[in-house]
Amino acid sequence: MAERLTKRALLVQRLGIAVVAGLLVVTLAAGTLWMAGAGEKALAVFSVGVAVCTALSVWAGRLSADEQRSLEERLAARDARYRQTLELLPEGVVILKGGWKIEWVNTTASHHFGLTMEDEGSDFLDHIESADFREWMRQRNYERHFNLISPDDSLILDVAVVAPDDRHMIIVTHDVTERRRLEDMRRDFVANVSHELRTPLTVIGGFLELSTPEMPEDVRAYHLKLMREQTQRMRRLTDDLLMLSHLENKDEHAAADPELIAVPRLIDDVVREGRALSGGQHRITSSCEDVSLVGFPDEIRSAVMNLVSNAVRYTPAGGDIRVVWRREGTGAVLTVTDTGIGIAPEHIPRITERFYRVDKGRSRDTGGTGLGLAIVKHVLRRNGGELRIRSAPGKGSEFSFRFPEERIFVPQSI
Repeated sequence: MAERLTKRALLVQRLGIAVVAGLLVVTLAAGTLWMAGAGEKALAVFSVGVAVCTALSVWAGRLSADEQRSLEERLAARDARYRQTLELLPEGVVILKGGWKIEWVNTTASHHFGLTMEDEGSDFLDHIESADFREWMRQRNYERHFNLISPDDSLILDVAVVAPDDRHMIIVTHDVTERRRLEDMRRDFVANVSHELRTPLTVIGGFLELSTPEMPEDVRAYHLKLMREQTQRMRRLTDDLLMLSHLENKDEHAAADPELIAVPRLIDDVVREGRALSGGQHRITSSCEDVSLVGFPDEIRSAVMNLVSNAVRYTPAGGDIRVVWRREGTGAVLTVTDTGIGIAPEHIPRITERFYRVDKGRSRDTGGTGLGLAIVKHVLRRNGGELRIRSAPGKGSEFSFRFPEERIFVPQSI
């Protein structure tokens, strides 16, 4: 199509030259005949020549009009494709013309700045609440980007501006909220790990410095006992960190096929370990229906053991801990209930975060690493389950794993 249009434009140009040349030739020929005394022939030649040139001019005019119309259509189509492409971009795009007027905005930018199609033609800066951002726009120093945070702190935008001249401007926004959140999480994670390791290392280092040949044997034995405890704490922490890293890598990459898990047998094993951990201080019981689960056995066992060990840690001596596995609706639920100290409602939404502790001192005293429920969350994500928590201070806690129908297998009775 572009080649045909180019030929038409070339034809219009040649017709224009032909008309001018034709008029010159006709005029010269008619003039020559007139000077020779052939007035009638001169008139006839001039009339026919003008008619032909007029016809060529009309044709050229129509071709020129068609060419202009085609050019406008091509420009409109190009503009439509350009805007369609910008509409599909994950970045926000705002096109401004002279006086900060909004010429066009894509859907992403509408969300970023709270704009609508009705705002086209209005002053862009009138829609901006941040005085710092308005000032940055007016300064026109666009070599650096601007970090714009929404008024409710729910959105962080990286804003770049392209200004080819004083009258035209393109604003490009990129949502970096998730990236910033991950960076904050990574920074907090490193800080928390460093803090968790510093305490036992400080204790061990301090005892080693105090150790002398003259130290009484009972004091030495006490120091060795405390150092063993701190070493075990570091080992638990590193084991949990490795487990989390293992689970996250499995989240990102294809894992082995899940297996059919005999949950009642798994719970029997976990209850035996829980009783050993409790040392007879708690009544730990279980109730299981003959229902199997499709998942990864080691991960499910680790998650259930996390809940049982937490129940042992946070339930006073003489309390009850119960593990139940039953059908519920079309799926199944595994519940660990205790009569422990409970959790205040404001802590429950954050309790699965890494290193988040309701009572930091008590958690460390009972041997917790602050990673158990974070591991549980990752295990359930990989095994198609959902964690629900019900708790109240002084009334105990109930942690439930809920699995959908596609994860459940019920043996058929003969």
